[in-house]
Amino acid sequence: MGEPPEAKPGDNVVYSFLLASPAGTVTDATAGWDVCETPKPPAENNSVASACNPPAPGATTGQTFTAPVLINACTLFGPIAPPVAAGQPAIRPRDPDSTGGYYLPVRVKFPDLATGSLTGFAFERITCNLANAATTVVAQFNQEYQPNNDPGIAATDLIRADSSRLNLDSGVQTIAVGETVVLEASFAAGSAETFPVLDPSGDALVLQTESLSMSWFATSGSFEHDRTGVAGDDTATSTSNTWKAPDEAVPAVYMWLVLRDSRGGTAFKAYTIQVTQ
Repeated sequence: MGEPPEAKPGDNVVYSFLLASPAGTVTDATAGWDVCETPKPPAENNSVASACNPPAPGATTGQTFTAPVLINACTLFGPIAPPVAAGQPAIRPRDPDSTGGYYLPVRVKFPDLATGSLTGFAFERITCNLANAATTVVAQFNQEYQPNNDPGIAATDLIRADSSRLNLDSGVQTIAVGETVVLEASFAAGSAETFPVLDPSGDALVLQTESLSMSWFATSGSFEHDRTGVAGDDTATSTSNTWKAPDEAVPAVYMWLVLRDSRGGTAFKAYTIQVTQ
C-alpha cells in the first residue's frame, strides 16, 4: 500500500506491505521493490504488463520503499496520449476506471519465503488532468477534486449467539470450539469520500461517493464470505461477516481485515482469537 494513496507525478510515496503467515503477521521480512514503467499492451489480459514481472535492475530492498511517482506517469498509465513515433499510428491513451482514476503499478517480491518466492503489486493512484473536457469543466474539477485519503477500520466487535459483544481491539478474546459468531467492523469517520467524476458526455461533473470493500482472512475456521462491503450510495457505517470457529482447540487464530475504497485507498487490522474446549 502507498502513503499517500493518491499522488501527483513527481511526488514521493512511501510503500509498505502486509505479509501474513500461519504464525501471524510477519514483521521482519524484507522485499525487493521497483516501479513499473511499462504500460500494459491491449493484447494482455493481466492487470499489469508481463514485462513488469522480472526483477528490474537497481530494484530496492527493504521493509518499506520510497519513490516518486514517475513524471510521465499520466502518459504511460493515464489520459495523455504518448508521442507518436515516425511512421507509426497514434497510440490510444488509457481509459479511467469507474472513479475516473489511473494507477501506477509498483512491484514487491519476496524471494526467500519458506514456501518459495512471492510477487505482488501495489497500484498507486495518479492525479492526472482531465482529458477531453471543456475548459470550464476542467477548471471546476481542479477546484473541487481532493486526492484520495485512506479509509480506516475504527473497531471490530465479535458478536455471540446471545448478542453479547467482545471487542477485538481490546485484546485477545476467547470463544468455544465450533462456535459461530458475527464479526462487525465499523468504518472510521470519513472513510467513504465524495468526489467529482467527469460525465461520459465530457461536459459536466457528477458527484460520486466511494464504495468500501472488506476482505476477511483467518488462519483457521471459516468465513461465510471472503469479501463484504457497502456500495457508494449506502450510508452504512459498518460491515459484518459470519465466522465459524474450528472444531478443535487452537491457542491462536490469526485474523486480518483489509479495507479498500474504490479509489485505491487501503487500511488493515490484525486480530487474534483463542479457541478453547
